[in-house]
Amino acid sequence: FFIVTISLFASTFASFCHWNSGCPYKYFASKTSYNAIRGDIRDSLVVLKGCEPVSIWGLFRHGKRYPSTRFGKSMNEALAIREDILTSYAKGHSSLCAQDIEDLDAWVADKKMFDSATELTPEGHEEMYGIGKRIRHTFNNVLEKLDKYTFRPAYGKWIEDSAKAFLKGFNNDKLHVEKALPESDVMAPYLTCGKYQKDVQKNPNIYAESEKYKKTSEYLATKDRIQRRTGIDYELTDTNVTALYDLCRHTWSGVESKLSPWCALFTKDDLQVLEYIQDLRSYNRNGYGTEQSEIFGQIPLADLLRSFQKVKEGDGKKMTAYFTHATMLDMVYTSLGLFKDNKPLSSTNRDRDRKWRSSANSAFSVNLVAVLNRCTKEDEIDYNVVFYLNEEPIRAICADGTCTWKEFEEKLTPFLNTKIDFCEFKSEPY
Repeated sequence: FFIVTISLFASTFASFCHWNSGCPYKYFASKTSYNAIRGDIRDSLVVLKGCEPVSIWGLFRHGKRYPSTRFGKSMNEALAIREDILTSYAKGHSSLCAQDIEDLDAWVADKKMFDSATELTPEGHEEMYGIGKRIRHTFNNVLEKLDKYTFRPAYGKWIEDSAKAFLKGFNNDKLHVEKALPESDVMAPYLTCGKYQKDVQKNPNIYAESEKYKKTSEYLATKDRIQRRTGIDYELTDTNVTALYDLCRHTWSGVESKLSPWCALFTKDDLQVLEYIQDLRSYNRNGYGTEQSEIFGQIPLADLLRSFQKVKEGDGKKMTAYFTHATMLDMVYTSLGLFKDNKPLSSTNRDRDRKWRSSANSAFSVNLVAVLNRCTKEDEIDYNVVFYLNEEPIRAICADGTCTWKEFEEKLTPFLNTKIDFCEFKSEPY
């Protein structure tokens, strides 16, 4: 009661204005813009004396896309709330700033956001094109004459379009994207696993912790702040809050650094609370909250090991790139033991310093890239592997950020025998 009362008092006299906040909060869980969290591999490349890159393997999430039909419908219905917010402000019941109200009033919906469900957006195209261009520039010696390669997307038009945008960054018309396989073998094996779809993907109990969190004082205080900030005279439902949050995060432009007037409805604290709900969902569906996640994550990692072993034997590919979903990246993190908190994420304690943050790990266009280096020292040839996440080196997989070949092989060899025979039956990917 004390927490809620304080939040209501603070909200009533808030002077926060979104339009000139200077440093707005831009982390929206899995709908975060890639530009908000990425590095630049051209600057962060690990250069090792006597070594040269000889092969690149990468797992890439698709670029920013329009919302699914279900979420698009809720967002479209929530647009009616805008008129109520404007009316409330005119009556002096809202604590929103004048410029934020003006921007919200002038906002025009992108028709494609509701009519082109799940399609890749122009921003998503730009994200993937930029990644391809930077990788091509950084590893020019390997990729200039690219004869042996794989660019393969998982099933889904927006993923295929992401792969094509990535490849466009190579500026080489002779390269091509492979046709997506219905079984989504390496990039998304969970999609056609009947048992996983039944027990996890379509099981509402998986989201129990996020639903419990919506009953905590922390979430209720956030909901009430939004209510008072908008000043509307009817009670917002959880569905309303989610839809308004989705309007905020889907209409934010990371490429153009353009604010969304819908985000003015939320304070930074509100956005962090809503972000945590998404973290609870991804943690329990894709990450450490589900045992099957670790098994599925081992499949692409086994492919990585085989790919680099073939290169060592003189018969591998210079570039292997798979394009997939955030779910697959989350599963790979779990297999590698990345972003694992000491305690499981729960509804009772939002750890502000938690490692599992979908805004950083599962944003649009996130990518995990491994680079095989061949090193020559005193006429002896050896190999090592450097991992990059979102174009920054990862130092958590191997102690100094660079895995010796022995470390790399020992870490991934157990994954070669991974089986998913527990799936029982196949299901259609969509």
